[in-house]
Amino acid sequence: MKKVTVLMVLTIIASSCRDSEKPNEAPKTVAEKITGEEALGLLHQWTEAYLAGDAAPLREILDESWVYSGSSDGTVSDKDATITEFANADYTFQDIVYEGLDVRLYGDVAVVRGSESMVIVGNSGGDTTKLRLRFTDVYQKKDGKIKAIATHSSPIAEE
Repeated sequence: MKKVTVLMVLTIIASSCRDSEKPNEAPKTVAEKITGEEALGLLHQWTEAYLAGDAAPLREILDESWVYSGSSDGTVSDKDATITEFANADYTFQDIVYEGLDVRLYGDVAVVRGSESMVIVGNSGGDTTKLRLRFTDVYQKKDGKIKAIATHSSPIAEE
């Protein structure tokens, strides 16, 4: 009986020593769920930055991996190129209005779809452009922060 008890104690000690030799594993994080209100809040922060002509908030709004597609020539633009272009633009956004917004939630990801009408005015005062676009934005919540990770837009033909 003593041999069995000693053997069990030695087995328990050996297995606990083996476990302590394992490298520390990072704790698994549970995906943070994004809400529709949070997704629309980010969209409106983005809009406010454009209307104010302020590129600085875009550094927080756009994820490092963010990409825009939808240019008429098929090119894509990343975060840095978009912020640089916006900061050096010779135009301002006078108005941005959204219609038909639809938010779909997938755990930590939100897909926001809708249409937007924009009025863009050249800084020289002469050129005014009105655009209507159908867009899709993809947002993700990580570490408590919501960021845009992808955007696509297509022009809506005039009726």
